[in-house]
Amino acid sequence: MLRDYLAKRFASKGTVYWRSIALAILLTCIPITIVSCIGGYVGNRYLIQQYQQNNEIMLRESVRRIDGQFAQLVQYALHMMANPIFKPAIADMNYVDEFEKTQELLDTMSLIENGESLIDQAYLYIPKQNVLLQPVLGLRTLDDPADRAVWNSLMNGDKGIFWTNHLTRPFGRSGSKHAIVMKLPFNGQTSYGALVLYVNPAMLQLNVTPDQAAYVLDGSDVVIGQSDAAKSYPELLPRIMEQLGSTKRTYDSQSRFQIRADHEQFLMNAVSFEKMNRIWTFVTGTPSSKVTAPNSAYTHVVVVYWVLSLIAALGLSWFASNRFYQPFRKVMDLVRDGKTDEDADPSDEMAYIEAKWQQYRFANESLQSRLDQSTPKVREALINQFVLGQAAHLSETEMIEKLRALQLDVTGCLFSVVVCQLHGLDGHKAPLTEKDSQLITYAAINIVGEMSEASATYVHTLDLLDGSIAAVLIFPETSAMDARDELLRLGRDMLRALEHVLRMPSTIVVNGPASLWMDIPYLLEQSRKALSYRTFTSESQLLDATAVLEQANPEVDFPYDLEQEFTHTLNLGLEREAADILERFVTALKNEGAPEWVVHQGLMRLKSSLYRSMLQSGHNPYALFDGVQLEEELRTLRDAEACIQWFGKRVIRPYIDMLSKSYQHAMKDIVDQVLATIHDNYMCDISLETFAMEAGVSVSHLSKAFRQMTGSNYIDYLTALKIGRCKKLLLTTDLKMNEIAKSVGYQPPYFNRMFKKLEGMTPGQYRLQFSETKLGKAE
Repeated sequence: MLRDYLAKRFASKGTVYWRSIALAILLTCIPITIVSCIGGYVGNRYLIQQYQQNNEIMLRESVRRIDGQFAQLVQYALHMMANPIFKPAIADMNYVDEFEKTQELLDTMSLIENGESLIDQAYLYIPKQNVLLQPVLGLRTLDDPADRAVWNSLMNGDKGIFWTNHLTRPFGRSGSKHAIVMKLPFNGQTSYGALVLYVNPAMLQLNVTPDQAAYVLDGSDVVIGQSDAAKSYPELLPRIMEQLGSTKRTYDSQSRFQIRADHEQFLMNAVSFEKMNRIWTFVTGTPSSKVTAPNSAYTHVVVVYWVLSLIAALGLSWFASNRFYQPFRKVMDLVRDGKTDEDADPSDEMAYIEAKWQQYRFANESLQSRLDQSTPKVREALINQFVLGQAAHLSETEMIEKLRALQLDVTGCLFSVVVCQLHGLDGHKAPLTEKDSQLITYAAINIVGEMSEASATYVHTLDLLDGSIAAVLIFPETSAMDARDELLRLGRDMLRALEHVLRMPSTIVVNGPASLWMDIPYLLEQSRKALSYRTFTSESQLLDATAVLEQANPEVDFPYDLEQEFTHTLNLGLEREAADILERFVTALKNEGAPEWVVHQGLMRLKSSLYRSMLQSGHNPYALFDGVQLEEELRTLRDAEACIQWFGKRVIRPYIDMLSKSYQHAMKDIVDQVLATIHDNYMCDISLETFAMEAGVSVSHLSKAFRQMTGSNYIDYLTALKIGRCKKLLLTTDLKMNEIAKSVGYQPPYFNRMFKKLEGMTPGQYRLQFSETKLGKAE
């Protein structure tokens, strides 16, 4: 019966049950085995890592000791060189005859040689007499030409102290070739000798353990000193040189690496330091077997742990598989939607659940796809509303939450605005259809968006529908200065790209960064305002809105004389001459560095002067011009040539047509003659009645025609002409006030009253004020 019970119980289990048991056993046994193996390996690696970290600290301490030894040696030698015995006279002294001084030199050299443990031998070289002084050798002459050439080469170069590793000791003396050369006098312009200190490598304080192989390498990677253990590994040094040769070393750099040599794996530490203006290196290596030896005693503990864990895992796997199958059957019942399925066989439960899951997944993916497709559009619409000021009722927190719900997290980010204005869409240089303008604007939006994506985490572009486009850039959390520099660099790249791809100049305004999302509409408003501060001196320009608006009041000398000349010329009906004056007027503003809005205001001032002239002459300017429409049209122009062409077409041409309908040709000639006469004889007292009598016309008709053509009556025009001449004489000559008044036909008292009435100051004050202004500009 037990057999039948077990057979029936096992038969009720499907393939999922038996697979789960097998999988549970594998998932428990294999990880335990892997963890046990990794535990031993990681333990050794951790031990090695800790050893190398601790060794680095000891290595740096050893470097400080070695550096201190050499520093103390140099300091000691410099101190001894200050001895008066090393005066320049020793270069010419007779060492045989002056044997007492020679003996004193040898005693001093003996003191130097025995004063520092690192000094092995000390030599005094006198190149002029080709002699060497050494406490043991005494006074010796370099007879060998090869030795003489080698020692004489030490005096070459500009260094007062330097290191050499290839100076063979003279006269067959044994020892290392490493020496410090110090010229006499130290840091002098002309050297008369050199103090050569050979180093004793055995005295270097390497501070290493008996198992460590240590090497001290100078700037040429020549071994200065090594530990006793290093001599036991002949293959180690070439491998170290190969490794260091492929590594870039700098002052105070350190590195770790491992090398296989002499059937051992060595744990290497290297520290570089500066000495004698070169990079020296201190390298130590320890066999890994010496480091991991204490860990081998615990291997049997790991084996016992593995066996016990494996047994426990097998029992738990059997229990877990039984518990696992119960919720699995419950899941199958849930996906049936509460209905009994007679066709569902326990051996096919996975296929059944999979089929149901595919149905649910398809429905979920369809909904998610629709949501993903609509999210960017909804997000763009929300940002557009906010940027254009239609979501001002929302707070900073509310906007951040809405954006986060639309898959855009702006917490801790910086926000900037870029506004780009394309020049040439008005078609003044080449005719463009509306479709062409739309295509160019679309291309510009793509260029700005793609270039911004390389620097910003998110970019939102929009068409401002006035020939300009804007982009809102979101930068990751960084310093405001770095974000601003990146923004200016991006603006310069955009200018070049737009000019290269679209062949159109443009003006780009950057603003920001700001740390609050609610500041974006203000940044956009300031950027659009800064567009009007571009100058006409160059086509493509990059403007920083903050810097531009801080200097929003440019000092520009307005060409008032050209304004008066333009009005006068246009009233005479001289269209071509008026157009030339208009071009000079705009050029003068450009040369003064006037921004775009100042040029626009200057042209509107010319229009206002024409309005005033028309009103004075009895014409209605509002019937001829639509002032609001003219100002809106002018505001859209971004090029000086376009402004001139527009003004000629919309202002000058209609005004000339009006004059041609209003003036009689004969009366125009009479007024031209009157103007020519008073310009040549303004100092004479000539009345309008005299001109009317000579021309045979009535005074009233002549006065009306004069007002129509000049914009003012005869007396005011003559007074303005005389006062203008007086102002010129005040600034360009040193004539007295009485002389200036008489030169234009005025009595001095009347001249003073009239000048003060028109200019608001006396002639003397005018001369003083404008003379100081010119002097300030010259400076």
